[in-house]
Amino acid sequence: MRYILLLLVVSISFLTKLEAQSNYGITAFGTNRITARQIKEEYSTELEVLLEQYYENRAEFRIQKLTLEEKLNEGQYFSYVHIDLFKSYTDKIDFIIDFVENDESEVRMAYRKVESKELKDPDHVIKKWIAYSIASKKLFDNGEIKDINCPVVHCTWSFNHPELTPFLTYFENNVPKNTSALKEILFYSNSAEYREAAAYLLAHAKLEIQSLVSTLEPTIDDPSSLVRNAGMRVIYYAVRADNELKIPLDKVITALNYPSFTDRNKALVILRSLPKSRFSREQLKKFLPILFEILQKKDAHNYRNAHTVLKNISGKDFSDTDIDKWEEWIKAVIY
Repeated sequence: MRYILLLLVVSISFLTKLEAQSNYGITAFGTNRITARQIKEEYSTELEVLLEQYYENRAEFRIQKLTLEEKLNEGQYFSYVHIDLFKSYTDKIDFIIDFVENDESEVRMAYRKVESKELKDPDHVIKKWIAYSIASKKLFDNGEIKDINCPVVHCTWSFNHPELTPFLTYFENNVPKNTSALKEILFYSNSAEYREAAAYLLAHAKLEIQSLVSTLEPTIDDPSSLVRNAGMRVIYYAVRADNELKIPLDKVITALNYPSFTDRNKALVILRSLPKSRFSREQLKKFLPILFEILQKKDAHNYRNAHTVLKNISGKDFSDTDIDKWEEWIKAVIY
């Protein structure tokens, strides 16, 4: 009897794992040369191995991810191929596969040049931020952070836990006096990790909110997606609090078409926070086709934000599956 129960447990475990391996979505963004359906049909074995390695061996996951990216670019049609595995708060798994075609690379990867300098960490605030990021994420994942109210313009997982309170005190005491140094790091540091941390830390610098947004402008076209994500995330929180702030809107629109899933995500939430009166017809012509691609390809949870932006701008109440209606409306605006 005990043997039968053991077999039953093993069988259930195997079936659950098998279901998890096949239950994932795919987004193929930035190209029509290959579709999500084709990728799932041709590379399902590689994707299932990747999914298993994601949970069991991250080092091997990174190696196999690079191998699959190279396979996807065997025809050398792309300047950029990148696979992200995105797990939502509801535990839904999506492979986000971003492509940049060769003839679009100059436009879609038009980043600013960082004049690299090796800059020191002032009062160890960056080291402290990295420690805070690790600790707060772990606490959040363990369900130990319930209250994420934020005492400054922007927080990641907030500071509402006894283990995190000392970090907030440290930032309050040391960030404002090092604002100039953090700005220099944001502009010039040869470390993307330092530039990313500076973007988050400047939310603690007690800058006037418009000054903070202006200071973060260089992050929007930074060559690192981590820095772009951090800067636009802080800008989003600022705009959410005051949607009349002056923001580098053309840069945000350009970032919507940068290669990374997180670029689209953060540009979308900024656009989502603005009234339609903020957009010129030329701007609409530039970003409506990108919104349509995000919606049409059901780009993980980005498509919901794209749908919200379209509804805000158009005044229409088409659903996110009314692709033909949205296409017709967009064509009427653009042409």
